[in-house]
Amino acid sequence: MYNLDIQSILKSNHNSPVKIGELTQDVIDKLNLNCSPRSIFLTPNRIYHCENHKYQYSDNASYEECLSNIPSIIERPDYIGFNQNHNSIQYVKKLSDTILVAIRIFDNGPLRLRTIFPITEFYLKNKIKSKKLIPYK
Repeated sequence: MYNLDIQSILKSNHNSPVKIGELTQDVIDKLNLNCSPRSIFLTPNRIYHCENHKYQYSDNASYEECLSNIPSIIERPDYIGFNQNHNSIQYVKKLSDTILVAIRIFDNGPLRLRTIFPITEFYLKNKIKSKKLIPYK
């Protein structure tokens, strides 16, 4: 996959969605979801939302690294899960910080990035222990 150029997306004069990945049949099967494979998109307004979590990252470089690697996190996560309360698929990957990318599921149409933020090792271990996140290989 490729790295996102966040600044170019933000500088664009429109709020056009940018494709950042695919919900694969493999993820659907592993999470026992009742949906079909489809594209995942990011809109510039969600990047502004993600700025709300910027202070949670270890530093600004980690924040930039994580945002630019969203396509790679979706394509090759370390863990996946489904959050029923938010009706979202969770992709987790260890980079300089451990990152959770949430993708909101809708009945029809393309999927959209909801948010991205760092999680603690304690949070990750608890979610694995409770089987809310499973290893993805």
